Amino acid sequence: MITFDHDTGRAQAAVASAERRGLPVPDEIRDTAAMVKVALDAAHMKAPGRPTIDDVPATPEELAAAIEERAHAQRIAASYQAIGSDYLEPIARKYNALVRDQVPGWIRALQPEFNGLVKQLRPLARKLPASLDKNWLDWNDPAISTPWARVEGIALQLDQILRDRADMVKASDLKGEHVIDRDLYAVAKLPEPTPADVVQHRMRTHIGPEMKRWKELKQDPVRRWVYLARSEHLTIELATPDEVRERAVVRDLWYEGIAARGVAPVPTPKTIKAIETALRG
Repeated sequence: MITFDHDTGRAQAAVASAERRGLPVPDEIRDTAAMVKVALDAAHMKAPGRPTIDDVPATPEELAAAIEERAHAQRIAASYQAIGSDYLEPIARKYNALVRDQVPGWIRALQPEFNGLVKQLRPLARKLPASLDKNWLDWNDPAISTPWARVEGIALQLDQILRDRADMVKASDLKGEHVIDRDLYAVAKLPEPTPADVVQHRMRTHIGPEMKRWKELKQDPVRRWVYLARSEHLTIELATPDEVRERAVVRDLWYEGIAARGVAPVPTPKTIKAIETALRG
């Protein structure tokens, strides 16, 4: 029975993303991927099918020869299946490990292209109207339609980088990449909380609504990226390996400070001290 508990699908997707971005893929990874295919083909070698009436020979001697030939082919197929299956696990483990080791470097290599696109996005976002309601935009005005078309292309490219980064992460052992709002933390940083920010409800009145908007506009890439580029509270920056976890920790600090503040309209000196303690982690 063929068993293959160590799938290479995630590693293959990560390699495909790296190749799409023109990132270096070591020859050892390519060679190991080819070995996975060789072992997989062997593990799935098919034995001869059952003979039909058309396969019945004319003489007993021919039948004996045919049986011997089929028996030999049957043994060969069974041997290939067994040995191929034996090789699949260690080769798959090696392939997955090789790809996992490359992921941090690939993610870092995404930053120049990401930063270049964001650099193009910012001035275009300033040219578009404050309201991005498509029903009210004058599409006959080139001052609107031209920058919108350019932003549309940039937004699609930024989304693809985000998807490629996510595929790479799935093939890695990076920590903290499965937190809530990970898509946002992959591309944007929250400001570090201060006692004054907590007291003045900056998370509730500014940061939180912008985080919510990012999630709500998932199917509207142009508005999603324009709003993020215009944000006065979130900073667009592609997360380096493990940085998603660090950004989630900042979010947690905000909520710890808010919990320490409580609901009193005017916090007391004791409450301020509690906030300061909470923000020190």
